[in-house]
Amino acid sequence: MSAITRFIPTFFLSLVIAYFGYHALTGEQGLLNWVVVEGEISNAEAELALAIAEREHLETVKARLSNESLDLDYLDERARAVLNVAHPRDFIVEIEPDAYR
Repeated sequence: MSAITRFIPTFFLSLVIAYFGYHALTGEQGLLNWVVVEGEISNAEAELALAIAEREHLETVKARLSNESLDLDYLDERARAVLNVAHPRDFIVEIEPDAYR
């Protein structure tokens, strides 16, 4: 048997290994795509945490403004903040935004 015919099976086997190795690295379910998907999952989890925190805050505000237990001080505070008004007996102290940095 000649030297070339002895190495043909080894050559084809190395081609098959290279083919599957390439697709294991860059394929649809490959290692590089896995890193991208893990990043997307962490971003989605962070976004979910923000949404949960915002929902809890809104539920707290709703509970404070509900008819069963209306917090009049909080209602007064929110109305003044939204309407940008003050009571005539209130003291207004303006603070520059960069005063505490």
